[in-house]
Amino acid sequence: AKEMDETLAEFFRRTILKIPMPEMMTVLKTWNFLSENQLQTVNFRQRKESIVQDLVLLCESTLVLDTDADGDTQFHRHQKIWDVFQMSKGPGDDIDLFDMEQFKSSFKKILQRALKNVRTEFI
Repeated sequence: AKEMDETLAEFFRRTILKIPMPEMMTVLKTWNFLSENQLQTVNFRQRKESIVQDLVLLCESTLVLDTDADGDTQFHRHQKIWDVFQMSKGPGDDIDLFDMEQFKSSFKKILQRALKNVRTEFI
């Protein structure tokens, strides 16, 4: 199986680690990276670090994060370097019907807990 970009894998790991366990399945289903069948193969009763590793391996095996997240590195004054990811659906993919505002708010909070000095924008 092809390995995903290490920066993207680390971003994914950190983000997932900050999701509270009771919300984990809901968030993963909302992201729609993995199918219901794939998610059922993950043992959610193990340590969170092991769950995250299983999720990364699943994403690598289906090339999910390679094709669904466009990565870009931005260089800013004062020696700040940002890795930027744009999540997208492919042409013809179904649109998910869920509360986008609630998702944005929840996602921002998760990222801010996971990464210091992070700013999230939805376009």
